[in-house]
Amino acid sequence: MRFPLAAALALACLLAALLPAAADARRGPCMVGTEQPRCHVWTGKLAWVDDGDTLHVDVHGDGTRKPLHVRMIGIQAMEQTRYARNSRAGDCHAVEATERLEALIRRGKKRVRLAAQDPESRTRGRYFRSVAVKLRGRWRDLGAIMVGEGRALWLANRAGYAFNQRYSVLTQRAERLGRGLFAAEACAPGPNPGHSVRVWVNADADGADRLYPEGEWVRVKNLDPESPLPLDGWHVRDTGLRRYTFPAGTLLPPGGTLTVRVGRGEPADADEHYWGLRKAVFDNPTFDRRALGDGAYLFDPHGDLRASMMYPCRVECHDPLQGALAISAKPRGRERVDVTNTSGGPVDLEGYRLATPPFAYHFAAGTVLQPGETLRLRMGGDPDDDTPLRRHWGMMEPILRNRGDVVRVTTYTWIELACDAWGDRSC
Repeated sequence: MRFPLAAALALACLLAALLPAAADARRGPCMVGTEQPRCHVWTGKLAWVDDGDTLHVDVHGDGTRKPLHVRMIGIQAMEQTRYARNSRAGDCHAVEATERLEALIRRGKKRVRLAAQDPESRTRGRYFRSVAVKLRGRWRDLGAIMVGEGRALWLANRAGYAFNQRYSVLTQRAERLGRGLFAAEACAPGPNPGHSVRVWVNADADGADRLYPEGEWVRVKNLDPESPLPLDGWHVRDTGLRRYTFPAGTLLPPGGTLTVRVGRGEPADADEHYWGLRKAVFDNPTFDRRALGDGAYLFDPHGDLRASMMYPCRVECHDPLQGALAISAKPRGRERVDVTNTSGGPVDLEGYRLATPPFAYHFAAGTVLQPGETLRLRMGGDPDDDTPLRRHWGMMEPILRNRGDVVRVTTYTWIELACDAWGDRSC
């Protein structure tokens, strides 16, 4: 039997009206209280909480009783190893994060608001969603609460960039206030309690990171001038789940520094380690609406976070060397850059870099300029010929663009200390 076209269309419309409403039919602000950017928005009811950044939600109007497996966008809680509610266990801070997330949602009578810029974005079968709960009559973003309390780290998300800027700011504030993960000895005293240590990361390898993962590295410095620091069982990690655990017998001497390179290779000496990964792991920062970035974190065997560095800096972005340096570049002929100490005291350049994208020169330990001194860095030459005030980058070809380029001295969190530009470029 054949139906006229008009009747077929009418029947199709009637069937569509009888079907459950599409789960992504509504649009709204990604973050309550803002207008832009816009997201797909759903509501639902909590089925259960898996851990501090993962849960199952029965989404209203999706036509199924099967809960949606949700991975909270933009945050990374510590990892659990056991998930049953009466026997939860895992890394230090993991269970506390799970219980806090669960308590917040229960306070909101288990009703949640989900949002995503890309409704199909997912990882390991879990859908990326921001999660909000109504507390005291208004929706509250749970991701913001978790990172603001130091219950989780900010994890930049490319598909859900709407949350990156806010979450990174809140995490950096939590770090400065010593909240949650960033509280000293929150897990257990020691080892080596109170031992001062610094960590920084070179997130942007020269050229394409994917082709040169060993160009990404994490550096750890023992700030104690007298006592060594054993690193047996300590580990460094990015904001994701990738970690490098120091082997037994690793000892950081007083004032010493060691480097963990992300890629593969043979260590040149005891101060160099290789993570052994095939791919770069640290996201390069962006200063656009995506607000990408990452961090490096050093944990002791008890799970205490002993040192960290997040980038780019978005909170209290100042540095002691701002205003203390001047640089001048010579792009033609034998390329060079002069770095001058314009302050009234010595400046130590270890932990800083000279950048002219896509390349960066990393100042070594012991690079100290007295007031008025100038360090001359030649782009070519042999680094074996270095002297305290004459350095050689070792580049085989010119890297400064004669028609216009820019050279900066910066921190590894992208705080600018000095800049020189010419031609069609500007600082």
